[in-house]
Amino acid sequence: MFTDNPKSKIQDPRSAFTLVELLVVIAIIGILIALLLPAVQAAREAARRLQCANNMKQLGLAMHNYHAAHGSFPPGAIGADPVTGSKAGNIRTPFVVFILPYLEQTTRYDLYDFSKSWMSQPKAVGEYLTVWHCPSDTSRRMWHASDVFQEYKGNYALIWGQNTYMDQVKRSPFFLEYGARIADIRDGTSNTLAMAEMLQSPSDQGDPIDRRGRIWNDDSSCYQVSTKLTPNTSAPDMARCADRPEMGLPCTHSGGNVHQDYMASRSRHPGGVQVLMCDGSVHFASESIQLDVWQALSSQAGAEPVQPPWN
Repeated sequence: MFTDNPKSKIQDPRSAFTLVELLVVIAIIGILIALLLPAVQAAREAARRLQCANNMKQLGLAMHNYHAAHGSFPPGAIGADPVTGSKAGNIRTPFVVFILPYLEQTTRYDLYDFSKSWMSQPKAVGEYLTVWHCPSDTSRRMWHASDVFQEYKGNYALIWGQNTYMDQVKRSPFFLEYGARIADIRDGTSNTLAMAEMLQSPSDQGDPIDRRGRIWNDDSSCYQVSTKLTPNTSAPDMARCADRPEMGLPCTHSGGNVHQDYMASRSRHPGGVQVLMCDGSVHFASESIQLDVWQALSSQAGAEPVQPPWN
């Protein structure tokens, strides 16, 4: 006959975690999380960068569809004198409007009144455009003192030459009152930049006015990037903007002089920016690209003996 053993009812003190063991386990978990977090962040950025590239491909396709319908790429802007930059009394239309029908934005395009300048359009016209926003950056809205056209900014800028806003030494495929034909791009569409990334600067109430990233405006230092500076440079833009070097947005305020404004291509991607070529292809341009190569890629007929570094 079996009887209960009193000793069997005494709990083994070694069956539970000691405080030291628990702390060791927590430390190991913390180390594993610390090791895993950068990999997770890198994977997320890779996904954001892929979405950003897909956005640029859609913009390139829209530009080529516009070219097929109209015989040229869309003009960089309408309403400004291409010699002086003066907009006095003109109806002003930014680049973004012309490709809306080719981005499945027909409803928004139909709202646009071409008898009025962009700032007099219905508010719905300037609402958020997913295809113009890189998920690596923060979406911004331009603040205005009056309750008028309140537009969202964007991350993809036209390449506007090699120097300042009004410089025409070597014309790029886009300018005031001008959109190139493919036949005009004698350097080759695969060797000529069409667009590059830009950052959306904060423009909230109380901030100094900062126009960088505005796609619904035909002014300089809005959606026109030049290759005067290399991508993601620490050198400041010369534009109507606020100096924010801690955000990767250094600036020297130009005072609104369109003859000296320029803006660098910038992104939140580590190591460089995404670019759209005139053939519709998208590539990643390293921020260490040589300046002469970067500038050569922005002219449409410069005859420079330079191949893109990603070829």
